Amino acid sequence: MIVFRFAVILLLLTASYAFADEASKAAKLKELAKIQGLHEIIEQQRSYSHEQIKLIAPKMLQEAKTQFPGLKKTTLAALENAYQKFLNAAKPAWTTEEAVNAWSVYYGLHVTEDELDSILAFYRSPIGQKDAEAAKIAMQQWAIFFMEKNNVTVEKATQAYISELRAIIKAEAKKRSRK
Repeated sequence: MIVFRFAVILLLLTASYAFADEASKAAKLKELAKIQGLHEIIEQQRSYSHEQIKLIAPKMLQEAKTQFPGLKKTTLAALENAYQKFLNAAKPAWTTEEAVNAWSVYYGLHVTEDELDSILAFYRSPIGQKDAEAAKIAMQQWAIFFMEKNNVTVEKATQAYISELRAIIKAEAKKRSRK
């Protein structure tokens, strides 16, 4: 009975120490994310991804209007409504905070708390602060680079898609006119 009580007490002490240890590590990961500007970087990524959608969607809407001239005002209003629904549905479903929390979990799996202390000591130093600031700026510029490159790819794919839709619609219209 004494051994059982001792084992329970030891388990409780170990669990509470582990929990305190995890809370300490989580706080340090949160500080590291803040120093590295992770919130700003992720928010920028969310914004860029939505901006790409906003570049594509109007072209598709305009193509539909061009393909079917003379649409009734109610139909045009329905197309505009569908466009707005699409823009809202295409917004990232995750929050910046969720992304930072996920990063903290993934990053935290690969470093010990002692290693994290050393990393934070570096980022708190003048050279570490310089590194963090340079990395934030570089990440913003790098994200713009990828967005611009991706816009070219998406633009080509969109044009090909629109051309294919146009050909399908013309073929269907031809079939109907023969009947």
